[in-house]
Formats: sequence, C-alpha cells, structure tokens
Amino acid sequence: MRWSADGLMEPTNLLEAATLHRSALVTCQCGHFARFETHCLWWHFHQRRWDDRGQALRERFWCRVCASKYRRKIRPVRIAFVNWRKGDFELPWPDERAWKQATRRLR
Repeated sequence: MRWSADGLMEPTNLLEAATLHRSALVTCQCGHFARFETHCLWWHFHQRRWDDRGQALRERFWCRVCASKYRRKIRPVRIAFVNWRKGDFELPWPDERAWKQATRRLR
C-alpha cells in the first residue's frame, strides 16, 4: 500500500483494495465504465494466477461496447479504486478459508 498526500492508505492491487472495502472503477476512452466488487475480482484473478497490479490489471479488461463497434478489444484508460456502492458487479465470492489465508499474508 502507499499513502496519499492526505495521509490515507491507497491500494496498489486488488487484495489491498478488497481489504479496504473498495470497488474497481474501470473507465474506457469512449466514456463507458463499470464498477466491480474487489473481493470477487481478486478471487477471479487469484484462481487464474493473474497479476492484479497496475498495468497488468489493465490488460485483463476491455470495453464490450467498443469491441462490438470496432471489432477489436479496446483497453481501459483508467482503473481507479473507489468506495463500494450497491449495484457493483459481483463474481463468485472466495471461500472463507482462502480469503482468511490471503489477508493473513497481507499483514
């Protein structure tokens, strides 16, 4: 984790964002966006052994609207971690044992 100028913790990967109860806001250059619940998103990446940091995280997303329009995958211009809100996309949740092991390693 890193610290902001205001002295607040800022997550640098999905696991850190999940422990801070943040959501991932993925924004395309066309203006479309989606919000993902990070506990579920972390589990999805962890099961596939994908890197969940910075640029590597960005390479796993693409805009469905632009893909249907341009017939190729358009990567997002920005991924930000924002406060969780009801209605964020949720994938299957991790089992409790896997989640507790991951948070233990984070400490």
